[in-house]
Amino acid sequence: MSDKPKNLTDIDNFWDLDSLLPKKRPVTPSYRQPNTDTVELTIGDDTSPKSNGAPVPPQSEMHYHVNGSKPLSAHEAARRLNELSMRERAESYRSKPLDPYLIYEPESRLIKRVEVSKWESKFNFYENFRTDAKRLWSREGTKCERASFFSYVPQYSQLKYSQMKWYLWWRENVRSGVWLRTDFCYILLYIYEILNCPDMISPEDGLNALCDIWLNYRTEHRRIDSYLCDWLCDYCLINKLPCPTKKLEPILGEIVSIANFREFYMDTGDTHSAAANILSYSSTYDWRGSRYVTEENIHIFAEHIRGAFDKVWHEVLSQGNDGNAAVCREFRIERTAYEGALCVYDMKRTLVIEYISYTRSPKFRFIVTDIIKYSENRIRMALGIKSRLKADELSDKVKQCIDEYFDKNLPAPKKSRQTKPQYAEVNEYDKLYEPETREFSLENALKIEQSSWSTTEILTAAFTDEVPEPIEDSPVEIVPTAPEPDGEDEFENFTKSLDTEAREALTLLINGNESGISEAAKKLGILADALADKINEAAYDIIGDTVIEETDIGYRIINDYKGDLEKWLK
Repeated sequence: MSDKPKNLTDIDNFWDLDSLLPKKRPVTPSYRQPNTDTVELTIGDDTSPKSNGAPVPPQSEMHYHVNGSKPLSAHEAARRLNELSMRERAESYRSKPLDPYLIYEPESRLIKRVEVSKWESKFNFYENFRTDAKRLWSREGTKCERASFFSYVPQYSQLKYSQMKWYLWWRENVRSGVWLRTDFCYILLYIYEILNCPDMISPEDGLNALCDIWLNYRTEHRRIDSYLCDWLCDYCLINKLPCPTKKLEPILGEIVSIANFREFYMDTGDTHSAAANILSYSSTYDWRGSRYVTEENIHIFAEHIRGAFDKVWHEVLSQGNDGNAAVCREFRIERTAYEGALCVYDMKRTLVIEYISYTRSPKFRFIVTDIIKYSENRIRMALGIKSRLKADELSDKVKQCIDEYFDKNLPAPKKSRQTKPQYAEVNEYDKLYEPETREFSLENALKIEQSSWSTTEILTAAFTDEVPEPIEDSPVEIVPTAPEPDGEDEFENFTKSLDTEAREALTLLINGNESGISEAAKKLGILADALADKINEAAYDIIGDTVIEETDIGYRIINDYKGDLEKWLK
């Protein structure tokens, strides 16, 4: 029999997949047969005891709460819920933290107040983990081969026999100060033990254990920084512990740049690290990239820039004694402790922190940047480097504080007047060739000058047909000559290094045309920003600073360098 379709209808039916499926059997809906048996009822009289239960109120009388409001009827509650947006409905069902059980003001310059509260809602996701952690806390391990292990959320229940054996042996070595190489998931499992078992280890010992794990495994497992920089902060705030500055001293500078709550690690008291941490994060200028910083003198720049900032920080900025406008603001944040960690519900905490923030203040970043530049200028001065950086954001009090530091620790060399060299005694023979010394006489000087001019006229007359006129006796005007420039001018080298278009653009800016950059860039077929960056990069390589800055309508020459550039562009 041929399978070819006989007509167009058969062709269309080829795509009817339902026809290929087996036919469904009719399903008779099941129902419960009514019970028609006779039932005997006993009706009590008035003397029978009455029930003490209260009747169920009708639905219209039942009360509901919507978004923490007063009790409402079911109809009114449903109507109110329908009026709320999806976001508001989610907020109404979201669990709210309980009132704080711990409120304290730490001894800190940045952190002013901390509130710690438990979670209202309960969850039982990880209750077995804490039970297993307590059961295995004191179990000792025996030496065994290393076993690999991976899990996004490591737990004891996921470990095989060989993995559990290795974990116990590795943990016993860690507690003894021996840091065996292991997988990162074992390290997370050990951290979870400490966070979830405060009744098994004291807060001080737990903090030391977390710091040791961090310092000894961060080289092998770099991602541990992103976890512990926040978890350790939460652990300290919950247990009223200060930042472990001394232990984390080698890595504090790196932690500040990745922590979510940076002020915890920036506030390290009166130590040198406090200023160093703020200096490393709150600056927009990297002094290590300066053309005058070399391998031979980098230690001088590093020592004295940090030393000067440390003095300014402790004597002016941190005390609020600066004459500038306010550079810091007070903030209040709410954060969930141990975010991303395996944590049982009664170890979860909500932290409310009131603190002073320097990281969110652009004004403070400008001030820190100019402190670095001003300090670098003083170091350049001490090293005999003439080029200077621009620093306009500093108050007189800050400049005075920096000058006091450098006058004491790295003073600039004073220029001494050159004295006449003392020669040895001249012998009798040399005296015969000494010039004859006479007292200065203005009359004799004028006679010598007049005689010189007369001789000049006689000699020049031989080459002309004109008869020289007699020269009258008159005093000669002495015109002072400009002193020779002391060494090579950096601005001359800068202007010579520019091409024709860039020099024309700077010339227009010197003449007050703020659209000079745009006009020159239009001729070149490039953007004005690209031409401005090109000029500033050339200036930075030779002078050590930029020479033009952007305005509302174009660009202009920085006032500090306008006079130096005019000399070579006009």
